[in-house]
Amino acid sequence: MKTITIPIKEKTYNVYINRDILFDIASYIDVKREIIIITDDFIPKSYLNTISVEMSNYQVFEVPHGEEAKSMEIAYSILDDMVDLKVTRNCLVIALGGGVVGDLAGFIASIYMRGVEFIQIPTTLLSQIDSSVGGKVGINASNMKNAIGSFYQPSLVLIDPNTLKSLSPKEFNNGMAEMIKYGMIADKSLFEDLLEQDITLNIENYLEKCINIKKTYVVDDVFDQGKRQILNFGHTIGHAIEKHANYSFLHGEAISVGMVLMAKEYPYYPKLINLLNKYNLPTSYEAFNSAELYEYIKTDKKATNDSINIILVPEIGTAIIKTINILEIKNYL
Repeated sequence: MKTITIPIKEKTYNVYINRDILFDIASYIDVKREIIIITDDFIPKSYLNTISVEMSNYQVFEVPHGEEAKSMEIAYSILDDMVDLKVTRNCLVIALGGGVVGDLAGFIASIYMRGVEFIQIPTTLLSQIDSSVGGKVGINASNMKNAIGSFYQPSLVLIDPNTLKSLSPKEFNNGMAEMIKYGMIADKSLFEDLLEQDITLNIENYLEKCINIKKTYVVDDVFDQGKRQILNFGHTIGHAIEKHANYSFLHGEAISVGMVLMAKEYPYYPKLINLLNKYNLPTSYEAFNSAELYEYIKTDKKATNDSINIILVPEIGTAIIKTINILEIKNYL
């Protein structure tokens, strides 16, 4: 087992990585307490059956797979049902699924009765190395991804690498985009491993490595006011692509294109393209319309008045934050 402690002042918690940890959930939580499980209709039902078999007082809310689930309508529907079921403040909310489920469940936990405890059980590569750690929870507005949300840390994160076996290659590679991002911004050796090695043979080590990279940014900048923004490399344009494509592009696929556009002037650019190609990640967006993407970017959360912070990687393993006039983002489109 691998244990990573996230020492945030407001709430320190552990991330546990261990195969078959789903079968041992009773060692980590009180399975007899009041529990709300939020999951989606895509992940294997065996995961739900495995964690719930010993629970005596639980309710399951299943949402549709995909970004559409991160809506005010679905969040309110679950909250309203929880009230009708007389769920108390002593409940535990469990997010069982990918990043969408984690964001939605965490958001619901953060506002139900002004906040109840929740834990993350991420079942996709992207959620295991990225969205389950750091406390960003929220839902989408009609014209902006993650526009409505809060910072609300889980009490625990349980990662079972065996769940990755159920992912399609497309879903696995979706998460690889975020792993490539970590190599780009903070760890050249990780980037080289991804290019040269079969990382699936030792996936636990790479999960741990990515979470530790994220930890360094999150602990120092919980509320995303400074260095944590480096984790958004490729995301400003990527989020615009996601919205423009009406989420027909997966998050990692959109971020892949975003990284390409932010890196096209640097000498390492061909290596990045080779690595993205290795994992069948897109390096362009066929429906590209710079004027329409710019309109989405203007409403990005990182935009302030006429400026926006962008993340640049001058060389692999090193990233900087640069404040530019928002019109200058057109140079990257």
